[in-house]
Amino acid sequence: MYYRHRKVSLNTQEVWFGGKETAMEIEKFIDLVKSRRSIRAYRPDPIPDEYVRKIIEAARWAPSGGNSQPWEFIVIKRKDLKEKIADLFMRSIRPVREAELTREKEMRIPGLEMEMPEPGFKSAPVFMLLCGDPRLNEAAPLMVYEKWGHEVFISNLASAFLCMQLAARSLGLGSQWVSATGNLMEGDLKKLLHIPEGIKIYDMMTVGYPAYQLGPRSPRNIEEIIHYEEYDRSRYRTDQQVKDFIIELRKSDRKELEGLMRGMRGKRD
Repeated sequence: MYYRHRKVSLNTQEVWFGGKETAMEIEKFIDLVKSRRSIRAYRPDPIPDEYVRKIIEAARWAPSGGNSQPWEFIVIKRKDLKEKIADLFMRSIRPVREAELTREKEMRIPGLEMEMPEPGFKSAPVFMLLCGDPRLNEAAPLMVYEKWGHEVFISNLASAFLCMQLAARSLGLGSQWVSATGNLMEGDLKKLLHIPEGIKIYDMMTVGYPAYQLGPRSPRNIEEIIHYEEYDRSRYRTDQQVKDFIIELRKSDRKELEGLMRGMRGKRD
């Protein structure tokens, strides 16, 4: 996706503005965002090193508070390391699954109801771990750093992670956000990958060519989520409405998972 630009000089700074073509490309960008789905099984085909660098190139341009750029990226391709990470994931996710099974069935995450022999992402040719250095919080204004430094730090890394996912999708790749790596697995992963104690693991993205395709999700209607000038309190949802919404999400997840499982079994047969 390429754009033409015009350059304007303001004193010593050069500012770039998109031309008419930029506005015309927004539909392509929205289509890209819509097509991004979490992929949990991959074809064995390797992905070019250039693609990995492009993904990181996109992420390093992400916005960050005070332009702190706290990110560090660990690219993992070695089979033995990926297997150890998958094993750590399986051990770490066990208590999460046990807790999920105590919820009302209609509220449960469908994927956590099943006992998995191994995580689907294990087959991905590349694991990409996003880490951050909290010391760079000091790049923010002093009061922000002292009071909300952690929140800004997480927002910085979240911005980079989204850029990674969209970049992967733009290259025709699938990815999965493996969120357990940034909390449940952090201590063990730091030991395994020799990550300094002061560095924070945000999360891991697995990436490769998808073994299956998913359709777009069903986001909330745009008119339900826009408020003009002030919050429209008449649309503030009750606790029950929120719960009903989550239940409908779980129904949709379960239906999609069942269809995916049937499709995968059909391929094996």
